Amino acid sequence: TGQYPRHEGFMLEEAEARVILSGDPKNAEVVLPFLVGSEFLTGGGPERWVIDFQTRGILDAKHYQLPFAHLQKETLPYIAAKAEDERRKTDKDSGQDQNWLKTWWLHFRPRPELIGKVSKLKRFIVCSRVTKRPVFVFVAPLIRPGDALSCFALEDDYSFGILQSSVHWLWFITKCSKFKSDFRYTPESVFDTFPWPQSPTPKQVEAVAEAGREVRRVRAEALPKLKGGLRALYRTLELPGANPLKDAHAALDAAVLAAYGFSAKKDLL
Repeated sequence: TGQYPRHEGFMLEEAEARVILSGDPKNAEVVLPFLVGSEFLTGGGPERWVIDFQTRGILDAKHYQLPFAHLQKETLPYIAAKAEDERRKTDKDSGQDQNWLKTWWLHFRPRPELIGKVSKLKRFIVCSRVTKRPVFVFVAPLIRPGDALSCFALEDDYSFGILQSSVHWLWFITKCSKFKSDFRYTPESVFDTFPWPQSPTPKQVEAVAEAGREVRRVRAEALPKLKGGLRALYRTLELPGANPLKDAHAALDAAVLAAYGFSAKKDLL
């Protein structure tokens, strides 16, 4: 969804958001929870909010008085200054920042194609774009994802199970790019090329879906007892000994392999 530097004014701390939301119930349509990878991996939920008018015109945006006034005070001067600086440097009356000034109340990249898809779903899948092992979770469609999250407009348990499996993980680490020592989930090279099971039976599809639900159940049961969130929970997979999460993932992997018709004894790639 693009980056949100604090000084652009789109981002809100909890207290700021509550003031705007309490001013008018309809403001909840444009003041939304904002989630980044570190928050869902370690904290479990959004810690900040974002004003997002999506593609609304200025008259429709001004209908939301408090959010619009906030951006007019905090965001408009910043973008106007950038546009003027660009005009001086280029000696031209058009350019990236000058074009942004024409729609200063909107995000630089509002990503309407993504938001349009996930807003029609009951939930959608995200994972942190830079990670050692991708951990996939469902989030509510009202959440605005940060640009460091990979988003999947999928709401079903079967798709979750395939993505969270070791088959997808192997494809991920084979095809992805790297950021320092971590892997980077690149949609073009990983997701767009990923070969899903071609002819799973209804029974196999349900087995993958059920195994995916069990992985999430084990997570949900363990997280309240563990500090450090999902990141700490998944680090326990590196330790020897019995582990319910390890068992749940093993069952998921077996179900996914069956859906592919592959043998665990052969080279999956």
